[in-house]
Amino acid sequence: MTDVSVIVPTHNRRLMLPQAIQSILRQRDVSIELIVVDDGSNDGTGPWLNQLAIADQRVKVVHHAVPRLISGARNAGIARATGRWVAFCDDDDLWAPDKLSAQLAALRASGARWACTGVAVVDEGLRIVGHHHVEGGEVLPALLASNRIPTGSTVVAECDLLREVGGFDPALRGSEDWDFWIRLAQHSPVAAVDRPMIAYRLSRHSLSMNVAPMRASRLTIARRYAALAAAHGVASDEAGHERYLAKQLLRAGARREAAAIFAPLAFRHGRWRELPRAAAALIAPRTMDGIGQARAAAAVSASWCREAELSLDPIHAANGTEWHRAETRNRALEQET
Repeated sequence: MTDVSVIVPTHNRRLMLPQAIQSILRQRDVSIELIVVDDGSNDGTGPWLNQLAIADQRVKVVHHAVPRLISGARNAGIARATGRWVAFCDDDDLWAPDKLSAQLAALRASGARWACTGVAVVDEGLRIVGHHHVEGGEVLPALLASNRIPTGSTVVAECDLLREVGGFDPALRGSEDWDFWIRLAQHSPVAAVDRPMIAYRLSRHSLSMNVAPMRASRLTIARRYAALAAAHGVASDEAGHERYLAKQLLRAGARREAAAIFAPLAFRHGRWRELPRAAAALIAPRTMDGIGQARAAAAVSASWCREAELSLDPIHAANGTEWHRAETRNRALEQET
């Protein structure tokens, strides 16, 4: 019997997807099925996945001729899941080999119906540059203020629970995860494994974004859960969300857009230290981002780094410079277009 159905939505990530899949298939002490949803790829991903499914019976492939985007792809995976538990992994993230077994143990111990883990943030060379801790228990009030789950790749949830809450909302772009976690938290506390079980890759592709849909989604969520938030005595952390968007834009190279967010933060929310950040975003964006990343890397404890690096060793050994080749090719394609 399958313990966990793992859902990976993908679109045109033929050169990076194998690393994510490798990290999933090497999970220890857990029976899994891997459902990869090829969301309209045209880079050879589909045929490669078909061959993988022939070679490994744990792999199932769903093909979408027309992209349905991440919510539609995840929902398609949920509809086909046969495991008691469902896990999600983005196509450029990596899992520690005991990620699922540690979460299932935490779920059994706590009686919760969903779980999350800590995250090691890595750069394009898989060097650790940051981290995110997680806390378990009743997280609904905190989630109503802001998204406290670092990435969807950390989450495992009871399949029945996912179907009870109705899946991901395809109308939301950029905050579909946050909305989904709020709905899960209304039904169950979360079990947390505060260890670096996920390597979240910080790259141009994961950081580039359109601010308008992100803001629209945040407003939709704030309105959707306004009564629930009021009942818990919390308000949406608009300033924190805006600062997050600005930092992401800066790392994606969109310095003017980042500065346009930093400056209003100072005047609208009284965060006066954002004014120098707005100026730095325009004058020396790489220096500013470099300082921020250096601080984030320095904050990672030695024990956290050691555990994350041990999990990444097999990826380094198996793939060598493949990630760098992928990034080089993708940047070349960007320049051509």
